[in-house]
Amino acid sequence: MNQRGFALLTVLWVVAALSGIVGATLALARTGSATSRNRITLTRAAWAREACAEIVLGRYNRDSAVKGVDTVDLGRGTWCRAVVSNTAARLDLNDASPRALRSVLQNDTLVDALLDWRDADDLARPLGAEGEWYRRAQRREPRDGPLADVEELRLVRGFDSSRFARLSGLLSTGGTGQLDINAAPAELLATLPGLGTEAIQVVLSRRSLGQPIRGTEQLIALLSPGARDTLLQHYQEFTRHAVYTIPRLNAHLEGGVRGALPVAHAMVTLVPAGERLAVVERRTE
Repeated sequence: MNQRGFALLTVLWVVAALSGIVGATLALARTGSATSRNRITLTRAAWAREACAEIVLGRYNRDSAVKGVDTVDLGRGTWCRAVVSNTAARLDLNDASPRALRSVLQNDTLVDALLDWRDADDLARPLGAEGEWYRRAQRREPRDGPLADVEELRLVRGFDSSRFARLSGLLSTGGTGQLDINAAPAELLATLPGLGTEAIQVVLSRRSLGQPIRGTEQLIALLSPGARDTLLQHYQEFTRHAVYTIPRLNAHLEGGVRGALPVAHAMVTLVPAGERLAVVERRTE
C-alpha cells in the first residue's frame, strides 16, 4: 500500500474514533440531562407534597375536622393529595386483645395465626402457625414482633386476598390502643367491654344526628337500666379503651408533576394540640 493509502486509512480510523467519542459524549449528555430533569421533578414533587401537609394543618385549624385532600392542582403542572385517617376509628393489630380480635375476625384460626405472627416466641398456638409451618410452606417467617403496617397481614397464614380486602378498612397499626366512640364503626364498637347492642345503637343514633357523645357519664345517662348496669360492670376496662376525641391522625401525603415521575410520598403522624395539629413523626420516600 502506498503512502496515500496509509494516509486515507489513518483518516478513516481517526474519523471512526472521533465518531465513537462524540456518540459516547452525547449519550452521557443525554443521561446527565435526564438525571437533572428527574432531580428537578422530584424536588418540585417534594414541595407539592409539603403543600398538602400545610393544607391538612390549615383545614384542621379552621374547623377542627378530619379531612383529607382530594387531588388538587397547585399550578405550574404540580399536584398533591392527602389521605387522613383517625387511628382510633380502626382496631390496632398490634395492641388488640384476643377477645377484640375474635370479635372482628370471627375466626379462631385467624386469631391464633395473627397472635403467633406478632408474639416474640416460636411456640405455635393450637390453631396458629410459627416459623416451622412457614418454612414448610416456603413462605416468609413470622416477624415475631409488631406488624409494620396493615399490608403485612397478607403474609399471615389464612389472610387471603378476599379476607384482607374485607378486613383492611377496619384495621390499623401504630394506633394508641383506644377506640374513638364517635368515629369507630359498629363492628369495632362491639369490641369494647360492656358496650352492648343498645349502647352501640345509642352511639350510632347520636352520630347520625351530629350529636357526638362527650364522655362516659353522658353515655351511661342515655342507657336503659339493664344496658347501664352492663357498662358499669366493665367501667374501668371500658374507660381505658374508649375515647371521645381524636387521639392521633395518620396522613399519607403525595405530590408530583403532571405527566412525570417520580411521585414524592410521606407518612405523617399528627396529634391534636389545642386548636392545632402537631407533627410527631414523619417518614418520607
